[in-house]
Amino acid sequence: MTSFAKLCGILSIYLFMTGCGNDTEVSGSIDYIGDADLILKDKPIHYKYAPVTQDTLTVDDNGNFSTAISVKKPEIRTLEIEDESYPIFLTPERDLKIDISRSDFPQNVQVQGYAENWHERYDQYLSEIKEITTQIPVEEEEIKIGEENNLTELSQQKYEIAEDHLEETPLNDYYLKAIGEHLVFKIRSIEYNQRFFEDFDADSARNAVFAEADSLNFFTVESLKAQRAGIRDFAHYYARTFGIYDSVKAAYDMDLSEYDIKQVAYEELNDKRVQVLDHMESRDALAHAKMYLIAERIGEQGPETARPSFEAYLEEFADYPEYTEFLTYFFNEIKSVSPGQPAVPFALPDLEGNIHTMEDYRGKFVLLDFWAGWCQPCLDEFSYMKEIYEEYSRDELEIIGISNEVDSLLWVQDVNRLELPWVQLYGGNGFQEETFKAYKGGGIPFYILVDPDGKIARYNDIRPSFNFTEVLDSLLIQHQNQPN
Repeated sequence: MTSFAKLCGILSIYLFMTGCGNDTEVSGSIDYIGDADLILKDKPIHYKYAPVTQDTLTVDDNGNFSTAISVKKPEIRTLEIEDESYPIFLTPERDLKIDISRSDFPQNVQVQGYAENWHERYDQYLSEIKEITTQIPVEEEEIKIGEENNLTELSQQKYEIAEDHLEETPLNDYYLKAIGEHLVFKIRSIEYNQRFFEDFDADSARNAVFAEADSLNFFTVESLKAQRAGIRDFAHYYARTFGIYDSVKAAYDMDLSEYDIKQVAYEELNDKRVQVLDHMESRDALAHAKMYLIAERIGEQGPETARPSFEAYLEEFADYPEYTEFLTYFFNEIKSVSPGQPAVPFALPDLEGNIHTMEDYRGKFVLLDFWAGWCQPCLDEFSYMKEIYEEYSRDELEIIGISNEVDSLLWVQDVNRLELPWVQLYGGNGFQEETFKAYKGGGIPFYILVDPDGKIARYNDIRPSFNFTEVLDSLLIQHQNQPN
């Protein structure tokens, strides 16, 4: 255990014994906020499926803000403005004053109240990785087409910079996260290298990545909790190193979307994902990693398919109530929007401001398409959707696009530019859009097929470019053959 970890443990015990949990005041100023929100967000137990605890801070006309937060133990929360975030370390009864320059955010944030100059160390870290962060997406594109690249070298530089500035500080999680990102890039490179280089030894490369991961203590519970998505990203890309994606595409003789491949080959991919669990360093790490994989199975395959592994987890890890309670919550949430359940009601405006409800479309099948103009996979489906829209009558099928675009002006421009003939409604608010959230959506494109009786017929297991026509034809026949 590191000296900092020991210190945190002692501090946590002391705070508990002396009656922790009193409010901590977070106050400060920002020179300009405009129409954006200043949000203080807690990290959820699952990056995609768990409820998010967040507070929108009130910023007055002079740019000042102040809020009292109940803090029971030392923890990191993030201040967020649009797409940028900044970590703050909170401890019980230790107030913080934070001054933000909007044009520089998340850099040059001044924090008063820390025991040491941790904000300066984080700022130095951001400064030193700035060019690396810009270059990594460029290198990612190179590796995808088999070109020479420096992707893993850059990601290693990033975690070494994080080590210099953040290791054994309260922001140690960001060092651990950088290690995880590096290892994910290493495992991803195997898939592309074996695709483009005939003599590439994937088995040796996989073993090398696991050895490096072990040396960097990646498979500890502390490390897994620090990652964007627990073990999910590493396990996902590890499964892809076995050529399963390429095999499925070859079998169907078409360039399927990732979602379609995961549906067709889910069990084969999952068999590879769970192999990663053998490397967990403790029961705590195993419980956390397995919780993530079970949640992915519930979200991607539905509650009935996931039920055996879900129930087995509840029994095996009954002594981890935080994990079992989350999985039970999520299982029941997904069950509530499974086929046969009533469609989620909504009331949303179209381009002219007219309000449409789900009830307005009773008597026909309705495909709900959640999308945004920045989502390329969403846009890739539109040519297929236009063909489908022409093929079926409006008595048989209606398509309703519900936009998650945050900026309504961008949505209007996208709808006009793309010339989409079906109903277009505006939900906004990104992944926090109410109808999308009610359906437990995790990403877009996201599709719900509603039957003429207003019940969910299919839950995000259909794609216009892949299987929608076949599915709808079968459902139309079943509906026509129903007794009156």
